[in-house]
Amino acid sequence: MGMISVVTAFFDIGRGEWLEKVPNLQPYLHRTNQTYLDRFARLAVLENDMTVFTSEEFAPEVRRIRQQASPGSRTRVFTMDFQACLGTTRGRIAAVQRDERWRSQIFPGFLHNPEYWNADYVLVNALKSRFARMAVEMEAVDNELVAWLDFGYCREEGTLGKQKRWSHPFDPSKLHLFSIEDYDGASHHDVISNNRTYVTGPCIVGGHRPWRRLDALFTEIMSGLLDQGWIDDDQSILLFSSLREPETFQLHRLNQWFSEVREFNADTH
Repeated sequence: MGMISVVTAFFDIGRGEWLEKVPNLQPYLHRTNQTYLDRFARLAVLENDMTVFTSEEFAPEVRRIRQQASPGSRTRVFTMDFQACLGTTRGRIAAVQRDERWRSQIFPGFLHNPEYWNADYVLVNALKSRFARMAVEMEAVDNELVAWLDFGYCREEGTLGKQKRWSHPFDPSKLHLFSIEDYDGASHHDVISNNRTYVTGPCIVGGHRPWRRLDALFTEIMSGLLDQGWIDDDQSILLFSSLREPETFQLHRLNQWFSEVREFNADTH
């Protein structure tokens, strides 16, 4: 009961070269492709069916890791040219990030964060709902409940605890978000300017219909922000989506980041 299908994606956005290219970048923001593959190896132990979107160059390694970590578990790997999907949206994001009027409204200590200067980072995070919707529409998932988990979700060895299967009786008529701080009424601009995080982005769970709705909301809200000369990553847009249409969402409080699989798992109760 409550078995969950997992969807994730990985594309090279040049993060392994950021330290050399971006002055004063914080070292913790530097991650190579191998860093992500190593973290995926920890996630790949889940016996849940898993759908992965990636580029042609990484598909063989993704399949090898998954087969080694969880032999016999159902895995679907779809390849695509991420750059070909960028369209005009990437240009609009980049234009905002270069706009000094916008940058002047961001707290200076946060300007090194990639959501404020890297268009590919913003876009690949904004596509989480698109990948989940695609997996549903391609009938690549086995269950009514579908979870997005970041490809690099398992930053530490113990992220999943001892869990090998993830199930939980989430309501499939809702889109389930996970929070680390109660929303206090801050304006959209305050949330973005001060990098305030109320809703986490690494894990999202929902039924098929709510995923389709979230994808539509992401498109609408991103477009509205860009029209105003603003942009941010998925965590702000998830918050704004839940505020716009609260009946579609259910928020769950976390004890700490990256603890969803441990805290919300029927096998642990």
